[in-house]
Order: sequence, then structure tokens, then C-alpha cells
Amino acid sequence: MVLLRLYIKMKFNITNGWLLPLIFFQIPFLPAYAYADNHPIDSSVTPYVIVDSFSYSETVSIKSAFDSWKGDSFESGEHQWTSNWFEVGAQYQHWGIGLLQRYDYSLTFSQQTAEFYWLVANKKNLAEGKKYLLDLQVNAIHSNGLRLSFNDSLTDTFNYRLGLSYLQANYMLEGQLQGDVTTVNQSDYDYSASVDYAYTEDNLFDRQVNKPKGQGFSLDFMFDYQLTPVLNWQLQVRDLFARLYWKNSPYTQGTSSSDRKEYDENGYVSIDPILKGYEGTRDVYVQKLDPKWYSKINYQINDFYDLQGQLRYQYDHALYALGTNYKINESFQLGGSYWPINKALELSLNYRHMKLLLTANALNSSRLQTLWLSFSYGL
Repeated sequence: MVLLRLYIKMKFNITNGWLLPLIFFQIPFLPAYAYADNHPIDSSVTPYVIVDSFSYSETVSIKSAFDSWKGDSFESGEHQWTSNWFEVGAQYQHWGIGLLQRYDYSLTFSQQTAEFYWLVANKKNLAEGKKYLLDLQVNAIHSNGLRLSFNDSLTDTFNYRLGLSYLQANYMLEGQLQGDVTTVNQSDYDYSASVDYAYTEDNLFDRQVNKPKGQGFSLDFMFDYQLTPVLNWQLQVRDLFARLYWKNSPYTQGTSSSDRKEYDENGYVSIDPILKGYEGTRDVYVQKLDPKWYSKINYQINDFYDLQGQLRYQYDHALYALGTNYKINESFQLGGSYWPINKALELSLNYRHMKLLLTANALNSSRLQTLWLSFSYGL
């Protein structure tokens, strides 16, 4: 089936189907407070590093998501994404310049789509005569480039940073699939679906194409505002305005059905989809990246403790956290927060110019559905 082939081939460049190689070797969304400290402008050149990865899956574990959803654990949901950012650069006074790499994937689907796909991926028994409505949207990109930033203060209590990234990309998949499925029996089904997507590699019908190259830009903005002596607000938006332009971009539009079926030794259906429609190339295709918002508010209780609230909004989905920070001395701070929607615990450590953060909803990889790892140094 088209949907099955799409998910199987939408793997995130993971060694042995696991996440850690992505985080540590293929580079990684920058938390807002990586820029939050009000350091005085230094007249020397200061190097910096930012490594950050946020992966989230509502339906299956992250490990299972990288293995085509295979696994016995499933929850109803509509979102799955991974946002990864890596930047190495240097700052001089108000200006900064860095080399940048990004890996971003977003899958948004209906609950019926998720349920049906998980059943088929694990060859579970289907309810005879049941109808599923399919709705899937995907946006993915691999890119690298150069980021120029400028930071300054409007007042003694308001600091900001602007960033402009020039991106070159070598992988893209953007589009949607919509249709319906009717189960025939416990191991067979019929489906019909429309597809409309652009790509560098055909993930559905194995069309052989010349891979296009993309070029574009992305804007980011953050500020740190000391509202009162005890209340601080930080806001960051990444991809505030982001566009990638692909020349000679392949695309496919059409319908697909389950006319061509095969069955395994246990009688479970396997479908090789047939396309009726158009395969072509656009002179220029414009890929848009959705803005990613992050906000944090801190309320200072005393010289040692503060209360903290966080809000993350991306891919039309919001997550929030509540927590506290403990200031051991002027250089060392520990923090903890809880994200109730995704049931994740966050631990953070700030030591001078180094910041380390870990957020996870479980220690067992088979149950891990939220993982946020972030490290920065020199900012």
C-alpha cells in the first residue's frame, strides 16, 4: 500500500534504526535559553557550539518509528517529528557567524491513519468490513549552510538576537496522501488514495529521477526581557520566514489503488501500488518550513530558587512544562521540569558558558516517545 511504502522509506538516516547516532553524529533545535544570558560584549573572538535534537512521537516509541512502526506498543495520536540542529561558529562583539546543518522531519496524520498503519505494519488482525479514512502530510529536509547573527540591547532589560541562515539542501519530501481503506477480512484490505507530493527521491513508486538541489534562507529571532526584578520572559522563533527553492523538482500527482496484491505465507496481503496520474518536473518548487516557537517565563522566589514555565509550539501542536531551578552559586545552576502532555521529565545543568539539557518520558527505549537533548558552549 502507498501509505506503508511511504512510512517504510521515511527513515531518518539512523544507524541500526536507533536515535543516538542521529543526535551525536548527524547533528542537531536550539532552546531559547541558549542565548539567554546577558554576557557583556567581548572585544575578542569567541567560538561557540550548539547541538540540539528534539524527537517526538505520539503513537509509537521513537525506536519503533525508526523501524517502520514495528512493535506491540501503540497509542492514538496525530503527530510525529524530529527537529535537529548543529551549529559551530564564532562571535565578535555584536556579530556571530556559524556553519550550520539541519535535519527536519514532520509527519501529521489522522488517528485512523495511524491505527491502520500500525495494524498493517505489525500484521495484526483487521476488523472485517471496517473503513478507515486516510490523511497524511509530510515535510522533510536535509540542509546545511551559513548563519549570520546580530545581538544587541534595546534597553537595560531587553536583549535580542536576529539570525539569517543561507541553506543548501540535498533531500526533500513534501506532500500529502488522502483516501480510504476498507478491510476485506482479518488479513486483507482494499484501498484508494490520492497523492500529491514533491521529492528528491520517490518514496512511493520508485521513480528514477535526477535529484535536484535546493537553496533558500531562514530567519530566526529571540529576545530576553526582564519584565520586573523577579519576572523574566524569553521568546524564540525559528523559521519565522523560511523558503527553499528547488530547480527542476520532480513531483507526482494521481491516484493509487489496491489492484495489484500479493500474499505472504500466512495469507497477509502485500500491495504493490499502481499509479494513475502525472509524473513531471517543475521548473521551480518552493518548499516552506513551518515556524517553531519556544517561550519561557521565570519567576524568582529568592536568591536560590525560581519557578519556570515553558511552551513549545511547532507543526500545529503545543507542549508545555512547569518546573524550577536551583542556583548553587553564580556559575552553577540545576533545573528540573515536567511536561504533562507527553509525560516527560526534564533535567538541566548550566555551568558558566556550558548548558546541558535532557528531556525524556521513559528510560526504556521501547517506551521512549519524547527525547530532547541539547548542548551549547560559548554563548
